[in-house]
Amino acid sequence: MLTKLKSPLLRFMSRFMSRYMLRPALLLLVLAPACAQRTTAGMEITTKSPQARALFKNGLAKMETLHLDDGLQSWRKATQRDPDFALAHIFLAYFAQDPTEQVAEREKALAARPRAGKEEQLIIDWLANASQARWVPAIQSMNEALSSYPRDKHLAWLAGWWLLLAQDAPERAIPMFRRAILIDPNFADPWNEAAYCYARTGNFAEAFRHIKRYSELLPSEPNPQDSYAEISRMAGRFDSALAHYRRSLKIDPKFVESQLGLGDTYALMGKERRARAEYAIAIQKGTKVQAVLWSLQSATSYLREGDFAGADTAFVAAAHLAHDNDFENLEAEAYRDMSFYSKDSSAAQDALRKAEAVLREKKNIPQALLDQERASVLRARAERAAGDGNMKLAATTIRQLEQMVGSSSDQYIQIAYHGAAGAVLVAQGKYDEAIAHLEEDDRNPLSMQGLAVAYEKTGASEKAQRMTARLLHLNEPTIEQAVVVPAFRKTHAAGK
Repeated sequence: MLTKLKSPLLRFMSRFMSRYMLRPALLLLVLAPACAQRTTAGMEITTKSPQARALFKNGLAKMETLHLDDGLQSWRKATQRDPDFALAHIFLAYFAQDPTEQVAEREKALAARPRAGKEEQLIIDWLANASQARWVPAIQSMNEALSSYPRDKHLAWLAGWWLLLAQDAPERAIPMFRRAILIDPNFADPWNEAAYCYARTGNFAEAFRHIKRYSELLPSEPNPQDSYAEISRMAGRFDSALAHYRRSLKIDPKFVESQLGLGDTYALMGKERRARAEYAIAIQKGTKVQAVLWSLQSATSYLREGDFAGADTAFVAAAHLAHDNDFENLEAEAYRDMSFYSKDSSAAQDALRKAEAVLREKKNIPQALLDQERASVLRARAERAAGDGNMKLAATTIRQLEQMVGSSSDQYIQIAYHGAAGAVLVAQGKYDEAIAHLEEDDRNPLSMQGLAVAYEKTGASEKAQRMTARLLHLNEPTIEQAVVVPAFRKTHAAGK
C-alpha cells in the first residue's frame, strides 16, 4: 500500500513518480557495509513511562501493517503519557498527514532531544532536518545512525521508507529493505516496501515474488491484499487488482486505502463514473487531508473522459476544500493541475498565478513543502509556455528555477528544474541537450514523452522504443499520466 501511503506523505513533499538520484558522495555510507559495532537489535526507546513505551511499540506494529490511523493514535497517546518522549514526537512529525501536526511535533521532538538516547538523537536530527529541506545534515545523520546501529531492523526499514518517499529513490531504498529482511526474515513490511521498489523500477517478477512472501507472512491482514492489488494494477492486470482490493475490504471493511484503490483502478480502466463513485466513498471515510488528495484524484477522472468543464468544477472544489483546511500546498496543486489541460494559454497561466498567490499565504505548512510546490508551479509554467511557443516566458521561468536550485539542495526542486529545462530544449529542437535533463526525470510521463521524441530525433532508436514501451504501459493514477498516456496510446495506435 506504499504508493497510497505515499500520497499523504510525498504529496506534501513533491509530486508522484519522478526519478532522482542522491548525490554519490552522500550515498557512500548508505550503500557501504555497516561497521561491526556492537549494538542491540532493536531501536533505542527512551521514555520515563512504561505505558508510553508500550503505546509506542503498538503504534510501530500498527504502522508496519499499514493501519496508519491506529498507529498515529497510539503515538499520540504515548506523547500524552510522556510529553518528553522525543522518539514518539519525531515519528509523529514524519508519519502524520496534517502538516500543522508535522511542524508542531517536530518542534516538540527537538525540545525533548537532550533527554533522548544517542540513536534517537540521530533519528531526530535526520528527520527534523529533512522536514526543513536541510538535506546534507539530514543524510549525514541518517548515515551515522545506520553505521552505528547496523543490527536495528527498524532503523533500516525507516531509512528505506525515507529514501523512497522523501528522496523518491527506489533503487537506493531496496538495499535498506533487504538489510531489514536479513536482520529479521519474518519482518513483514520490508518485503512489502521492496516489492513496490521493484515495481517502480519495472522489475515485476521480483515485485510479485516479494509481495507473495509478504502475503504469506500476514495472511489475515488487509494490506497484503491491497499491495498485491496495487502492484497488479501497476502491471496492467486490472481485473486482478479489483479482486485483490475486494479481498482486502472483505478482511477489513474499514481499510479505506483499498476503497481508494478501486477508484484508481476503474479510472485507469476508463470507467470514470464508477471511479468517482468509489472515490466518493473513500473521501467520506478518509481524514481531512485524504479528502483533499482523493478529491484531486476524482477531479482527474473528468479529465480522462474529456469533460474539461467538469474537471474545472471539481478541481476548484478541491482547491476550496484545501483552503478551508489550511493546506496551502494542496490548494496550489489543484490550481496547478488545471494548467495541465486548459485549452486556453492565458487561462492556464492565470491558474498558475493563483497557485503562486496561495503559496505566498503561508500559515502552518512547512516552508520546504511550499518551496517544492512553487518549483512545481514554475515547472508547469515553463512547460506550458514552451508548448505555446512563448519562449521568452519559458526562459524567464527557467532562470527562476535555476535561482531556486542555486539556493537549495532540495532534490525535488532540482528535478523540477531538469524537467522544465528538458521540455523547453525539446521545444527548441535541442534534443541532445534535452536528453541530459530529461533523463534525470525518466519516470514522469511528461519527461518520458519528451525523451521518446528526443531519442528518436537523435537516432537513438532502441532507447526511443524502450521509452515508448514504458510510457504505453504506465498505469499510475496521476494527472500527468492522464494528460500524457491516453493520448500517447491513441497516437501510437494510429501510427501503426
